[in-house]
Parts: sequence; C-alpha cells; structure tokens
Amino acid sequence: MEHEKRPRVRRAGPARISSKNQVTLPAAVLRSLGLHAGDPIDIEEEDGRIVIRRHRSRFDGVVGTLPGFTEAVDVEAERDGWS
Repeated sequence: MEHEKRPRVRRAGPARISSKNQVTLPAAVLRSLGLHAGDPIDIEEEDGRIVIRRHRSRFDGVVGTLPGFTEAVDVEAERDGWS
C-alpha cells in the first residue's frame, strides 16, 4: 500500500489580529519560506481559510528572456524619480 505524502504544516500557536488589522507571522515559518520584511505577499480567502502566498508577478517568467528586460523593476520607485 502506498502512502500519500502530505505537505508539512508548521504551526506556531494562536495569533491575534491587532486593532490595526495586523498579524505577526511566526519567524520560523518566514525563515523556512525565505521571506523577509518588505517582501510582497498575496492574501486570499479560499473555502473559509485565509491563505498567504509569496507574490509572483506575471512578469517573473519573462525577466531575462527579452533584450533590455533583464531585471525586475520597482515601477513605483522609478516613477518617483521622474519628477
């Protein structure tokens, strides 16, 4: 009989939502995922659960494939420099 391998779930105990709707994510979970302060994430509701995913730009697969499009660009920061 083959056993189905389940994904490992890391739990750090209960967290609370602050009055500013903020939640502190467990450092061990962030480290294991390679996430750091300031990294963009996506937060969605799926089947009554809150799901947090690393943000992936729709351009991630294109970076480096076209001449002149070799690195990710922070559009907001670039726009601020235009003035």
